[in-house]
Amino acid sequence: MIVPHPDELIMAFADDELDARQALRVRHAVDNDDAIRAKLEVFLCTRTLLSHAFDAVLDEPIPERLERAVRNGARKRRSRRERP
Repeated sequence: MIVPHPDELIMAFADDELDARQALRVRHAVDNDDAIRAKLEVFLCTRTLLSHAFDAVLDEPIPERLERAVRNGARKRRSRRERP
């Protein structure tokens, strides 16, 4: 009997986010089911493309206005907690 493997589970496997037991089950399914293997290949390819697509953006410096907004928001939250 073939047990269905939801896309989310296969994606988590591709991202190495499963515990050892789950990963072993998915690895077994990938090794024995062409459809699951094909899905995994698509997810791995997509993951690689997306990671490269955003590499340059992640290396950009954080805009000063964003840093300022975060700092101001943190200060406001602290001051609200300090009030009696």
